[in-house]
Amino acid sequence: MQLKTLFSPRSIAVIGASTKIGSVGYTLTENLLKNGYAGSIYPINPKTDNLFGLPCYANIFLIPHEIDLAIIIVPANIVPLVLREVGEKGVPSAIIISSGFKETGEAGKKLEDEITLISKEYNIALLGPNCLGFLRPSLGLNASFAKILPEDGKIAFFSQSGALCTAILDITHDALAFSHFVSIGNKAVINENELLRFFASDKNIDVISFYTEGLIDSAKIIETGRAVLSQSDAKPIIALKSGTTPAGTQASSSHTGALAGSDDAYEALFKQARIIRATSLENLLDLLSVFSNNHLPENNRVAIITNAGGLGVLATDSAIDSGLRIASLGEETKKKLRAVLPPSASVNNPVDVLGDALALRYQNALEIIAVDEETDMILVIVTPQTMTEDIKTAEAIISIKKHYDKPIVAVFAGKKSFSAGIELLRKNNVATFAYPESSMMVLGSLARVTHWRKQIAIPPIKLTNIDQKKAEIIIAKVKNESRTALTEKETSGVLQTYGFPFFATYEVRSKEEALEVAQKIGTNVALKIVSPDIIHKSDAGGVMLGVDPNNAGEAYDRLIATVKKNAPDAKIDGALVVEMAGKGGKELLLGLKKEPGLGTLLVFGLGGIYVETLKDITMRFIPLSESDIDEMVREIKSFALLSGIRGETGIDVLYLKELLMRLAKFALDFPEIAELDINPLLAFPKGNDFRVLDARIRLEKNVA
Repeated sequence: MQLKTLFSPRSIAVIGASTKIGSVGYTLTENLLKNGYAGSIYPINPKTDNLFGLPCYANIFLIPHEIDLAIIIVPANIVPLVLREVGEKGVPSAIIISSGFKETGEAGKKLEDEITLISKEYNIALLGPNCLGFLRPSLGLNASFAKILPEDGKIAFFSQSGALCTAILDITHDALAFSHFVSIGNKAVINENELLRFFASDKNIDVISFYTEGLIDSAKIIETGRAVLSQSDAKPIIALKSGTTPAGTQASSSHTGALAGSDDAYEALFKQARIIRATSLENLLDLLSVFSNNHLPENNRVAIITNAGGLGVLATDSAIDSGLRIASLGEETKKKLRAVLPPSASVNNPVDVLGDALALRYQNALEIIAVDEETDMILVIVTPQTMTEDIKTAEAIISIKKHYDKPIVAVFAGKKSFSAGIELLRKNNVATFAYPESSMMVLGSLARVTHWRKQIAIPPIKLTNIDQKKAEIIIAKVKNESRTALTEKETSGVLQTYGFPFFATYEVRSKEEALEVAQKIGTNVALKIVSPDIIHKSDAGGVMLGVDPNNAGEAYDRLIATVKKNAPDAKIDGALVVEMAGKGGKELLLGLKKEPGLGTLLVFGLGGIYVETLKDITMRFIPLSESDIDEMVREIKSFALLSGIRGETGIDVLYLKELLMRLAKFALDFPEIAELDINPLLAFPKGNDFRVLDARIRLEKNVA
């Protein structure tokens, strides 16, 4: 697709240009002409000969020149006809402003499917439909019906919501600058993934950001996000996703399904794709301000300079909550600070320059801290005292930021008293905040991107003893019987073909067989009666636990005798000899959950009785790398319990990671899995002792 032609057109045809003042066709044509765009504009309107001094054409074929971009503003029902004419004219890109497509229901969806096919037939890079258009400040190009053309900058932003675009443009008109500002509407052809890759290749863009109401194909998003961040000129990606309620989970039949709600899935997706997720519109704009005005830090150590002790403490608390470390200032730094600060000032971090600090005191402290090797970022807090010099202090901050390559953010904790200083900071590319908490949240995100960039690849996990063919036979049988749920025996059979450890279980019909298999198992065993007439085995005395393997033969005879006495009419087919679990195992949950449109999630966390109460889980999308697996295991709050704490031996974490990778491989091999629950998995210090206690698998319906 010709996205370069779309966003850098030399000529534009406006199909549906209007003479009616206030209409979209009129406003958009006017916007194209009034901001200095140097390309050619061709209005198309069969009902008039002239618009804004330009000749109007009855249709696109009458334009005697090549066209790079067609903007379509006509009723939805004739859009397919118009788009086909655009294709026949050889126009490589188009924007459909018109609404009335899938957002209106089934009839609109059919129209949208039709224009999608047409665009693919003619290889048209199509933006929309149901969109605002786009703005390209460096070209003086407002190809939209938005009022404001922003300043040219280093941020590329695109949004599924056109109204959100106009709101952001208005809110940030004096605070942020954009290279591209794009409304993608229904994204029939061009979606988030295509735009991320396109903007990543533009050397004039430093930050990419978007708003979405829903994504598709997690694998592509993850691949793109990681590729963008791994470039030598890494471009952080910031996303705002609406819709945070876990809709649809009520239909889930497993713990995994119930826990993996829709918003949890997106949280996992953004982490895995190395995309910073904004928590609100306000947070999004804060992130854009800091990311567009600062380089990435070397690490996550922050120094705080303040004239108010209380705000310094609040900033410290928020820094820790945001994953930052309070920088330990070097002794030489402290010595220099003591030389320029009053005796009662604090030279520890946060550095309190006291309430009567003038601009020079801030300047001196900043110059000393900026060269400290233990400091990666600086937060400057200023509160309005009678003697506070907001403009001069702002000038001092601006000067330090220009001379030192470390992120610097200012909290001017006031409004009326600080308006001039805040405006000066913003004009000189210093991100400003009113509150220390919000500033630290954003600095935490800045450091998180650095952490992602520095992550070292984990050695590959080699998987052996997988019998995919055998698993295929079992699953094919379930499908052929038009079932979606696998039986307990089928589930254990499938999982064992992928190397999952279950308790050894044997059916025996004599004391000799019981003794033989018990000694083969080699640990204490349980004996369970096998009878089609006995549902509750324990009530009939049909369960014996903790049987020494050398006494299993005698135990078998006692079991049979007891059941015959308690249930004389029951048919007895023998007994099960089952390996018993060792003591002290940690109960874990492993699962899979198909997330519609996105892909399959692998879920991991604390299992057993703690699943619903603690909900200590994490998740990632398939396919998974070894680094993803490592992150998942370390991410749960209970990781300290798994790795060992206060003298208690931890579990075999390496073997746990292997099982997670086996489950990921199983999900790739069988995409028809809708849900899978392994709960609990008993985990021990030695991998050989791990056992699956219970598991369930459900297939998607109507999967051939």
